[in-house]
Order: sequence, then structure tokens, then C-alpha cells
Amino acid sequence: RPGLMELLTQLVLAGTASCVAEVCTFPLDTLKVRMQMQGASSGSQSLGIVGVVQRTLQQEGPQGFFKGLVPALLRQATYGSLRLGLYDPIKRLVGADQDAGLGRKVLAGMSCGAIASGTFNPTDLIKVRMQSDARGTRYSGVAAAFRSIVAEEGWTGLYKGVTPTMQRATLVAAAELCTYDFFKDLLMHHTGDTNEVYIHFGASLCAGFVATLVSSPADVVKSRVMGQPVDMQGQGLHYRGAVDCLRKSVRQEGLFSLWRGFWPNYCRMGPNVVILFMTLEQLKRLCL
Repeated sequence: RPGLMELLTQLVLAGTASCVAEVCTFPLDTLKVRMQMQGASSGSQSLGIVGVVQRTLQQEGPQGFFKGLVPALLRQATYGSLRLGLYDPIKRLVGADQDAGLGRKVLAGMSCGAIASGTFNPTDLIKVRMQSDARGTRYSGVAAAFRSIVAEEGWTGLYKGVTPTMQRATLVAAAELCTYDFFKDLLMHHTGDTNEVYIHFGASLCAGFVATLVSSPADVVKSRVMGQPVDMQGQGLHYRGAVDCLRKSVRQEGLFSLWRGFWPNYCRMGPNVVILFMTLEQLKRLCL
């Protein structure tokens, strides 16, 4: 059984790989969030990918795509570390490290996603709010955002949107981690190679697509619930919660609004997952 030092090493390596992937793909994540926020308020103009890019460059310059990077890195150093670092230990706990079928791996992935996202929801909340704030007037920084949310919405305000966040993270972790495991094993079996770069690349590319497809509805709801303005009591002005947001989005914009921003999301998640797993595999090879 792995000792405490090995577990801590896995957490550090997972957090490092998560931060590297986040920096490389963060502009696409900002683009995704802003596309998802379209339609969240009445009368807002709906733009395509090119339109959102042009508007951001005109109004904010290239730095507009990096708003919220600091809380994003804080999130990956905490949530990302815990989500990936706990996967192998939980697999062993539920018996999924052997040839036990896909079900136990899915359970392990869902558990990692739920635990990590629920614990570190405040970092995701601040990231989304800073990303969606095109004018940059809502918060001056991470610390200011934290203080403002607690003062205006109470400590529970830091966990606004925690339900769709956990739903999305559960779906992403289950789809991403299990799909990566599945395709990695499949490619190694058919090629006879082990731990080759092209195997990690192919498996992670497939994992990114599946994770994006499965998690997009929960991701749209999460972005809208977290990014909406609030009243003096800290209550959302557009949605009462995740279910209310889901119902209104489908009724007002149609079912496919739940996949709004899918392609920029995949263009971000695909490379993100590739960089994440390839970096993590190389770090494990060096340190474990």
C-alpha cells in the first residue's frame, strides 16, 4: 500500500500538471464562459465565437482573456490536485485498480470530482465571476472578491452554485478519468507499447471530447448561476438556483442552449486534458 509520502507526492504532481494545463488553455476557458453567459440576461446580444473574440479584444485587449487567471490557478492547485491525486487511492479502495470493470472506475472518478469540487467551490466561484466581468469593475482581485462575497452574501455565498459545480465535476471526473483509463488500456493492448507519448496523447484526446459532451449542460448552468448579479441580500437576480436556471434556459432558448459554447469548450478541454495527462505521466515517470 502506498504511504503518506507517496500520496502527498501524487497530490503535488497532480496540482502542478493541472496548473500547467490551465495556463496553456485559459483564454479558451474565458471565451467559453462568456459564450455561456449570453442569454443569461434579457436583451443581451448573442454572438458567435468570432464575435465574442472581437468584442473582448476591442473592449479589453488581449489581457481580457486572462481575467480570473489567479483564482483559476488557485483552483487547480487545490481542486485539481485533490481530484487527480485521490483517483488512484480511491480506485484501490473500491477495488477498481484490478480488472473489475468500468463501473468501479466510474464510481472512483465521480467520488474524486464530488469531493474536490465541493470542498473548493469558492475558488471556482471567484474565477467565473472575474472571467464574466468584461468591464473589470466587480472585483479588484481575488482577496477583494473573497471579502466582498462574504460581506454581501455571507459565508454561504462562497458556495453559491455548488450543486451544479459538483454535478459538473462529478460528470467530468467520471468521463475524463475513466475514459482516459479505458483508451489508454485499449491502445496499450492493441499496440503492445506501454507509457508511450502517443498513447497518452490519443487517450487524453478521447477523454476530453467525452468529458465535454457529458458535462456541457451542467457547465452552462454552473456558469450562469455563479456569474449572475446579486441583490442586496445576496440573492441571484436571474435564477433562484440550478434547477431554476436549467428550466429557464431550456424554456427561453431551447434545449441546445445547454451546449452553448461547446466547441470553444472542447477546444479548451481537449488540449487541456492532453496537456494535463501528458504532463502528469511524465512527472510520475520522473518522481515516482
